[in-house]
Amino acid sequence: MKEIILSYIDRLVHVTNRYYKYFPYLSLLLGILTIVLWERGFEFIRWAFIYLIFIGITTIILLRFARHLSCENKIFPIAVWCIEFINQNIYQDLILFLLPIYYQSSTLYSKNVVFLIIITALAIITTFDNLYRTVILRSKVTQFLFYTFNLFAFLNFCLPVLAGVRNIFSLYISISLSILLLSPLFVNYRQIVVSSKHVLKGFNLGMIFIIIPMILISFLAVNLLKGFIPPVPLKLISGTASTDIDRVKKEPTSPFSSISSKGLETIYCYTSIFAPMGIKETLWHVWKKDDVFIQKVPQVITGGRKEGYRTWSKRTLARNDAKGTWIVDIETGGGQLVGRVRFKVID
Repeated sequence: MKEIILSYIDRLVHVTNRYYKYFPYLSLLLGILTIVLWERGFEFIRWAFIYLIFIGITTIILLRFARHLSCENKIFPIAVWCIEFINQNIYQDLILFLLPIYYQSSTLYSKNVVFLIIITALAIITTFDNLYRTVILRSKVTQFLFYTFNLFAFLNFCLPVLAGVRNIFSLYISISLSILLLSPLFVNYRQIVVSSKHVLKGFNLGMIFIIIPMILISFLAVNLLKGFIPPVPLKLISGTASTDIDRVKKEPTSPFSSISSKGLETIYCYTSIFAPMGIKETLWHVWKKDDVFIQKVPQVITGGRKEGYRTWSKRTLARNDAKGTWIVDIETGGGQLVGRVRFKVID
């Protein structure tokens, strides 16, 4: 029986080596399929990825323990390779799953495009095996950063969708869970706390002195860099300036991108924001003229409307103070940019 199993393993190794060069294209195809399913409205896919994340974490754990097995066993290299390949594909599909979501929530020519560029770069890296091994698998640090970033981006999207968590809280919860789940897989606490007489006590001390500072540092990083993160799953469906609002239809009347200041007394900024069911969020219309802050108006939205939650704010113009380039930024309570409305008032 053992000889039969080993013969099948030898065949598998032969087939793998023969067709290995085509695996990156298979991985890319699976990722593209993920995007197609999402764009066609297969809502179940978000639940599937919760399961896939669980599998991904499990494979990392298995890989960590598998490396302690005897390398002389012929099954060992196959097992390690299979786990790494499955894990790579899971996380690549996850990145490609998140790519269109973060794209829709980002604002072009704003700083939150940086996060989108990072996701795009990771999608390219994970597509090609040699690049993935060179960049990601080169050390435990790069692996930890890669897996933590992916899990953070995924949880930051899922928590508002599945649990109705406010966007600002989702950021901090997501980074905390990512570090709590993944750091034990890459940090050997027993080696760090070598002075402890009891292994369990040393492990607990390692948890306290390593994970807690990591979470606090990540909180500080998120607080400083949250403006670079698109406010998923919120997205601006439409936004425009107008001279009035139809209160019955809740639509702008006489929308414009440029208008004369003659006879202009009031400007309205109309926005339609998409948010999934169960989300209640306070957004802000931040008015600026020629990059100078003018006013900040709160807007409470609730999710579940396919056409988006429609809301507006207004600005009463002072005499001879209307001309200029106006920008209305739609921001979350944490300062993340949801979208931007631009218009000009001329002579």
